[in-house]
Amino acid sequence: MIDKTRLGIPFFDERFGGIFRKRSALCIGRQGSGKTIAALQALLQSARQGERGLMLSGWRAHDLAIIASRMGLPLSDALEKGQVTLLEYANLMPTPEFEKNITLPPGSFMEFQDIIESGGISRVVIDTILPWVAIPQEDKLVQHIYSFVQALERMGITAVLTIPRPVSPLAHTLKNHLEQQIPVVFTLDRDDSGKHTFLLNKYLGETALPPPIPFIIARGAGILRAPKKIPEEAAPPPSTSGSPRTPDGTSIRFSSAFTP
Repeated sequence: MIDKTRLGIPFFDERFGGIFRKRSALCIGRQGSGKTIAALQALLQSARQGERGLMLSGWRAHDLAIIASRMGLPLSDALEKGQVTLLEYANLMPTPEFEKNITLPPGSFMEFQDIIESGGISRVVIDTILPWVAIPQEDKLVQHIYSFVQALERMGITAVLTIPRPVSPLAHTLKNHLEQQIPVVFTLDRDDSGKHTFLLNKYLGETALPPPIPFIIARGAGILRAPKKIPEEAAPPPSTSGSPRTPDGTSIRFSSAFTP
């Protein structure tokens, strides 16, 4: 039996019935494309389903709450009720070295796993996964990515992961290896005119994937299919000015690590 759970993006869930439960889904997107909004929607979907969710992010928890509040998303309410948990990368690496090297040290994943198991977490959202997978040794990249994805699945959680749009050959290689291991992959994009599109790159078992779907980011709802005429209440994506950044520290280059 194929078990699915809703992602939290309505037009996607209506078409495919959600993502695969206890497997991973990958969201790719450039700066301002809506990745962090999608991550917040995926997190809040766990609360709507009566499950406990956790979001690990390079954003400070307080800043995420501000973003969610601005977008009219009920993150603060879910936090107060104990339905979701926000975890900062700095909590897993509380040293100044985090600012100098994007790769997390050995032992961080075990600490992360302990937090998930002790908290009874069913869904994990990681925005972004670069600190886990962006290693400088290209010859070890395939095995490293495979081990990371398998480790998530062994925990029995549904994982929604994000990465920035790759802008270098090695970053494209990393993305391609992730796509091979993960059953559902989609890309969010925003062109120079501000129009957003949702492209489904991969859905395991599906051969006829839909064309790019225009979407808007609306206050109180998040990512929605764009109507023929965008209503005035449709909100733009959050400003990324002053957003936290993680220096690369390797030869892998992405558009940006920690932006919505």
